[in-house]
Amino acid sequence: MAKRFKGKRKLKFVYKFSIFIIFAGLSFGFIFNFLYNRFLKNMDNEKMINYLVDYNLNTKNKNPFFLDILSLDSTEFLLKYTLGIKKNPVDSTLVFKEEETEGNAEYIEDPYKSEITSPLLYIYNTHQSEEYQKVGTNDYNVTPSVLMASYILRETLNDLGIPTLVETTNLTEFLRANNWNYNSSYKASRLLMEDAKEKNPTLNYFIDLHRDSISHKASTTTINNESYAKVLFVMGTNYDNKKNLEMANALNDYLKNFDSTLSRGIMLRGGTGTGGIYNQNFSPNTVLIEVGGQDNTIQEVNNTLKVLAEAIYKFIKGEI
Repeated sequence: MAKRFKGKRKLKFVYKFSIFIIFAGLSFGFIFNFLYNRFLKNMDNEKMINYLVDYNLNTKNKNPFFLDILSLDSTEFLLKYTLGIKKNPVDSTLVFKEEETEGNAEYIEDPYKSEITSPLLYIYNTHQSEEYQKVGTNDYNVTPSVLMASYILRETLNDLGIPTLVETTNLTEFLRANNWNYNSSYKASRLLMEDAKEKNPTLNYFIDLHRDSISHKASTTTINNESYAKVLFVMGTNYDNKKNLEMANALNDYLKNFDSTLSRGIMLRGGTGTGGIYNQNFSPNTVLIEVGGQDNTIQEVNNTLKVLAEAIYKFIKGEI
């Protein structure tokens, strides 16, 4: 009698547990289906970029619940499985190839239009439309670019306590309004630098963020099983660049100490037909930094920007 009673209790427990599992599964499916149809199917290009950048920056902004589910509260998860990672091609060209024609990336609105008090650092993109790898974003028509990288770097620096501005003027429209072609990009960015300095006298550091035009193999390294976009500092020689080189050397040394393969070094460019200035005579604390190439993913760029932000922070604080 006792054994029969225990058997009935066991069957009753299994029955209730099964009902619970089925109910939980149906509930999860219903919630996921609701979130997918309510949010993801209607997510356009601008929303997609804002969400990617938001999670990438680890900001303190409170995100909708469905994003926490999708990302599993992980910046790297969202970047990896939304943007994807491309396998390395075999080309190993290491030559710096500054773009002579306009890139393909569309202008990206600033996702965080907050006021910065007494900014110290100004990030701009002379070649604002230089794009990164678009793998995994075709459905949303999202093309990660150096402007997106600038937003990421700015937020990282702000989190470190370095008040930072990004130049948000649409360079394509600015050139068009002045009836200038793409070759006048440095003239355009110079005017914007001067305007930013006039409006923000506290600005003392200026970074022109680019990406190179080389193969994935040449622009990428692996550190602790993570893929990073390599950095190249490009310094003009057609001006007195001694102080600018000090900044470039300090940042380059920090990256080299982090890992010897992360930086491609400092390239000096000058002479007739090369420009050889790159607006670096605007301030002794102006550098041109190439982060990765056209085949790098935004995750690889993001990994590098975290280290670069630390280097910039320590330089400004006088620690390197």
